[in-house]
Amino acid sequence: MKAVIFDLDGVITDTAEYHFLAWRRLAEQLNIPFDRDFNESLKGISREESLEKMLNHGGAAEKYTKAEKQNLMLQKNRHYQKLIQNLTPANLLPGISRLLCELKSEKIKLALASSSRNAPAILERLGVIDDFQAIVDPAVLVKGKPDPEIFLTAAALLSVSPAECAAIEDAEAGIAAIKSAGMFAVGVGHERSMHAADLMVKDTRELTFDLLNEGWHAAGVEAEIDRGK
Repeated sequence: MKAVIFDLDGVITDTAEYHFLAWRRLAEQLNIPFDRDFNESLKGISREESLEKMLNHGGAAEKYTKAEKQNLMLQKNRHYQKLIQNLTPANLLPGISRLLCELKSEKIKLALASSSRNAPAILERLGVIDDFQAIVDPAVLVKGKPDPEIFLTAAALLSVSPAECAAIEDAEAGIAAIKSAGMFAVGVGHERSMHAADLMVKDTRELTFDLLNEGWHAAGVEAEIDRGK
């Protein structure tokens, strides 16, 4: 394991509530029903995909032009950016500060693979932006998760092969992307949605270098056994 690639929301910090509030405000302006259950379906997908899903949900998919949709996304993002002004290092999820320190101590390269275009600003406010050697810009990607492009791009930026990477996600689409990229997948969350991960933890408190390393080597041993069958 030469590199660890992180998702942002639900792994490093939890801005899900801010996204919920920003999307709900936009939905209310458009007279589209929006609750926490529907918000869960937007987890791990891009801003464009989220808007399309919300408009479809409200029966308004054909109501807006491409330019109008761009403006709606800008409205949502402006409100979201106001909300994240309140973030501080105290908003790092439990155990993440320790994990970052352990990985740096082990000379493990770090990258961020998030669909959030606000990721650099968020890492800056959390006080950890200097820990990452690479941050993938989602604006340059052709496809979003569950496509593996974002994770393959992160590996390329770090100059490591996908097979040398572990990646941490809390969304089912993210785990699918990691597996498609040929990387070791670490899932954070409920077993129901993280069942495809190579290693699963219930929350970030459990994440340590030793746990990742043990899981990595165990997966390697299992792969060798499978090839020997």
